[in-house]
Amino acid sequence: MAAAKTLDIYFIDVDHGNAVLLVTPAGESLMFDTGQAGDKYVDRIMKVIRLAGLKQLDYVVVSHYDWDHYATVPALSEKIPIRNFVDHGQNIREVLPPELLERDNGGGLNDPIFRAYVKAREKGNHIVAKPGDTLPVKGVEVRIATSAGNVLLNPLPGAGRPNPACAKTEVRTDDVTEDGQSVSEIVTYGKFRFADFGDLTWNNSYRLFCPNNPIGTVDAYVITHHGISQDLKAEGVWDWGRSSNPPAEVGGLRPRVAFLTAGEDFVGRVGNWESWERTRKSPGLEDIWQVHYCGQAGPPGNAPDNFIANPTVLHGQGHYIKLSANPDGSFAVTNTRNGFTKQYPVRKEVK
Repeated sequence: MAAAKTLDIYFIDVDHGNAVLLVTPAGESLMFDTGQAGDKYVDRIMKVIRLAGLKQLDYVVVSHYDWDHYATVPALSEKIPIRNFVDHGQNIREVLPPELLERDNGGGLNDPIFRAYVKAREKGNHIVAKPGDTLPVKGVEVRIATSAGNVLLNPLPGAGRPNPACAKTEVRTDDVTEDGQSVSEIVTYGKFRFADFGDLTWNNSYRLFCPNNPIGTVDAYVITHHGISQDLKAEGVWDWGRSSNPPAEVGGLRPRVAFLTAGEDFVGRVGNWESWERTRKSPGLEDIWQVHYCGQAGPPGNAPDNFIANPTVLHGQGHYIKLSANPDGSFAVTNTRNGFTKQYPVRKEVK
């Protein structure tokens, strides 16, 4: 396969959770999360893999061990060789006390999804991610920002300035579920930068981005899941601390475009109106692209139709979104449902 001149990023429809495929200009590939289990989701992922001309997946990065982020891995490993499996290591559920394990709906100690993943992982090379590590992916830099509850301490080149958005971010209760263990990545191709934080929870994100921002700004950002409403604090709901996407995160990254990859019930399922709004109001944000229309949010909580790959309620039809980035920082985003493409020229200096 001839090497492409662009970094191509595919946001795949898995209805629930997250599945993002990166193909580098050197022809190597990295899959960040794979979504929930089911033949139709494996078929959707494999369709994109074939369209990208791939014969193997060089890296599969599992952000954390929740079923909607990695359950497809075992089936994928039967369809295509996977060279490297990257994750945060120990499943936090193996050390949680019973009273906390009962509140974590992602699966217990003997979760069959996790056991199947471990068996599949044995087919390739296992890499336990640590903050600051880089994955040796040809053609781009893939830097780990968080993993297993730990965060990047040394700023990336050009970053490390005070983050004004920290003043707008109150500290919440600490989260002890798998969400807070999320592996997050910063991908750099020349002047273009992309961030995906999985389901990284509120306080861990705060510790990463405050008081100084070690990441800097990015061009494209996957909206971090689980934006639990501030209103739940008074009700004593434990998910309040499990929330994601604090102002310090989106305000520090200041993306040009953001991608909502969760399913159509994302807003109603996790009360994410505030998360969507925080991203929409981020300084410098130009557009939000959505894999799904959010059925319970209504028009005010959704992007315009051209920016939504699967606009119908009652689950998607497998349409995906593709981003193609150039090393000068310019990029294009295409909605494969209708062919709508928007070009984003080189970004002016962020002040």
